[in-house]
Amino acid sequence: AVVSTQSTGKSEELSGLKGSKANILLKLQELTLKYQEYEEVVMEDRAQKEKAKKAAEKAELEIRCATKIQAWWKGVMVRRGLGPYAKKKGKKGKGKKGKKGKKGKK
Repeated sequence: AVVSTQSTGKSEELSGLKGSKANILLKLQELTLKYQEYEEVVMEDRAQKEKAKKAAEKAELEIRCATKIQAWWKGVMVRRGLGPYAKKKGKKGKGKKGKKGKKGKK
């Protein structure tokens, strides 16, 4: 009689543990699915940030290159005296004005 009550108690405990295990496995599966969803969101976010970073770097590079080209072109224009940097020929009679021959009072 003592063995059968112990056996019954142990079998009830075993059934409870099996039910608990089943619940834990279900939770584990739910958490695994949730983890996969979160991981996917994180990966998408990382990819988006990387894409934005590359676009910003490309824009910065384009601005730097455009500035270099503009500086080169301005140098060409100045050296050759073209456009607004042309040497003006029409200045007649407009030289330095000032006192001639005097360097200072004594």
